[in-house]
Order: sequence, then C-alpha cells, then structure tokens
Amino acid sequence: MMFTKKGDAAVLAKLSEAPAQYREIGERLHSIIRESAPSLEPIVRWGLPFYVKDGKDICYIKPDKDFIAFGFGEVVNPAREEGASMHPVAWTITSLDAATEAKIRALVEKAVA
Repeated sequence: MMFTKKGDAAVLAKLSEAPAQYREIGERLHSIIRESAPSLEPIVRWGLPFYVKDGKDICYIKPDKDFIAFGFGEVVNPAREEGASMHPVAWTITSLDAATEAKIRALVEKAVA
C-alpha cells in the first residue's frame, strides 16, 4: 500500500526538502497549479507531489538535487499534438519566467478542462 498525505501543507512540506533554487520553483509551480485548477487535490504519494482529479493523476512535481521536473499523467496529456508521433509528458525546469509560467498555466487548464 502506498502512503498518501493530502493537502497543500503536505505538498509544501515535501517541496521544502528540495535544494533552495528548486524549492522556490516548486512552490511557484504549486501556486500556478492551484490557481489554474482549484479542483485538483494536492497529495504526496511515493514521495512526490501529485495533483489529482476523480482519482486520476493529472500532474506532478518531482524535485531532484539538480533540477525540478513537472509532468502530466499519461491519461491526460495536454501537450499531445494532433499528427505528432512523440508527445512530451514531462519537462525539467531550471528557472521560471513569465512565458514559461503562462505555458504551464495553459497546459494545466487544458488538462482539467
């Protein structure tokens, strides 16, 4: 059985364990996800913050010592492009600027639509 902790506090506590530069990105990603998709439930499972809707993993944040990754569950992939043969489901993020934040926000909104 997997150990699950629910809620913003659990996710922020998990993100606070990341190295400082990625902790900040993680906390910002968390805010973007929560603002863009308030219906998603934040949980910590397998040591990672996931954002869940109706029992399905929509997206997650994976802090590492050298990067932070942000990805979507394969079930709902908002980055899927018609006619493409490869579909990204995760990205490593080294910094956040306005354009990157806007792209993440749009992907999250599309994923929950």
